[in-house]
Amino acid sequence: MNQFLFDHQIAAMKVDRSLSPEERVEALAQLKNRAARITRWRKANGLSELAWLNDRETVNSGKGGQDA
Repeated sequence: MNQFLFDHQIAAMKVDRSLSPEERVEALAQLKNRAARITRWRKANGLSELAWLNDRETVNSGKGGQDA
């Protein structure tokens, strides 16, 4: 999951620093795809898709368990 979040952050930076419209479109598509996968993972693990408060307690309680 850490690598996935890292890749998501890199995609966000690519959107911001794209040199051409084509690069921006591709980077934005990757960013949206990763954001959707993160949301699905959070839902599957009983975590809020709106805020990350108290997430550690939820995951540590055994309600989590699926990877993105």
